[in-house]
Amino acid sequence: MKKRIAVIGGGIYGITAALYLADKYIVDLIEMQDDILTSASAVNQLRLHKGYHYPRSPETVISSLKSTEEFKKEYPDAVIDSIERFYCIAKENSLTPADKFIRFLEQFSLEFSYKNPGVIDKKTIDLCIKVKESSIDPEILYRTCWERLKGKNVRVLLNKKANSSYLNLYDHTVICTYASINNLLSRYKTKRRRYKYQLCEKIIVELPNKFKNKSIIIMDGPFFCIDPYGKSSCFLMGNVVHAVHQMNVGIHPVIPNKYKTLLNAKIIKNPPITNYQSFIDSAAIFIPMIKKARHVGSMYTIRAVLPNKEATDERLHHVQQINRKITTVFAGKIANCIESAKEVRKIIDSK
Repeated sequence: MKKRIAVIGGGIYGITAALYLADKYIVDLIEMQDDILTSASAVNQLRLHKGYHYPRSPETVISSLKSTEEFKKEYPDAVIDSIERFYCIAKENSLTPADKFIRFLEQFSLEFSYKNPGVIDKKTIDLCIKVKESSIDPEILYRTCWERLKGKNVRVLLNKKANSSYLNLYDHTVICTYASINNLLSRYKTKRRRYKYQLCEKIIVELPNKFKNKSIIIMDGPFFCIDPYGKSSCFLMGNVVHAVHQMNVGIHPVIPNKYKTLLNAKIIKNPPITNYQSFIDSAAIFIPMIKKARHVGSMYTIRAVLPNKEATDERLHHVQQINRKITTVFAGKIANCIESAKEVRKIIDSK
C-alpha cells in the first residue's frame, strides 16, 4: 500500500515537494489560506538569483547558481528572460565597495557588462553593471502549479489550518509553512529554531516609460530595488529599511493587530498603513525620476530568516528531520524549492 503524505504549506516549497512526492505516494497538500501561492511565495521580488545580490555569502552564490538552473527546468513557462537587470553600488554606505564587488563577480565567473540604466543620478553611484538574470511571472507560475498538482493527483485542501493532530493521520508529514514553521512543533520544543521575523511591505507602482522592462538594484546596504511585476505594466519595489514594519527574533512572529487583515491579502489599494512615501523619498536620492511614481497598492507578508546573519546576508534553505514521521523545510531563495524537494523525497524514500 502506498504511503499517505501530508505536505503542509501551499507556497512554492510545499507545492514542489508535493509534486516530487506524488510520483510515488498519495499526497495531500494542506493550505490555511483560500488559495496556493498567497504568502511569501507571492510577496517577493520574483528574481531567479544567480548570486549577484550576495557578495558577502559565497555559499548563497553557489546555491543560487545551481538552483536557478533547476528552477528553469522545472517551471520553464514561468521564467522571464527579457528583463534588463542592473546592479549598482552606492557611493556611500555600501558594505561592499565597487572594486571588491568586481573581484567577487570575477571570482565566481558571474557575467556582466558596464552599463547604466539611464535613470540613475551618477553622483550617487560608484558602479553600474548590466547582468543576465531571469525573473518569475507570478501568474504563469500560479497556473502552472495548479495544472501540475491536478495532473499528479495531489489533493489540495484549502482553508485548512493544520494542527498537531494531523501529524498522526499520515505516514509522514512535511512542514513547509515558512514563517509558521514552529507552529506544529509544540511537542518537539528542542527541535524548534529561533528566526528573525520581519513584517514586510512591498509596494506596487506605475513608473514613467524610461523604466520599462528594467530592474534596478542598489547595493550593498540600506537601499532598494525595482523590478517589473511579472509581465504587467507595473513595478515591484523593495527596501531594506522601509519595507520592514515590525521585527522580532524568537520562536514565533509578533504581529500587531492592526496588520492582521493586511497580511497575505494580495495587492491592497489605498492601504491604511504604508511606508510608500519613505520608499519613494529614499529611492529618489539615486533615481530622481522615481518621484513620478504612482502607488497602485501594497502587499504584506511575514519574512523569516536565520538570525545573526547580518554580516553575510546568507539565504540558504534547511531540511530537518524531526523524527521518522516529520520533516520540516525552511525556505531559502525561491529557486531552492527543487533542491529541498529532492532532499525531502530522499528522506521519505529511505523509510
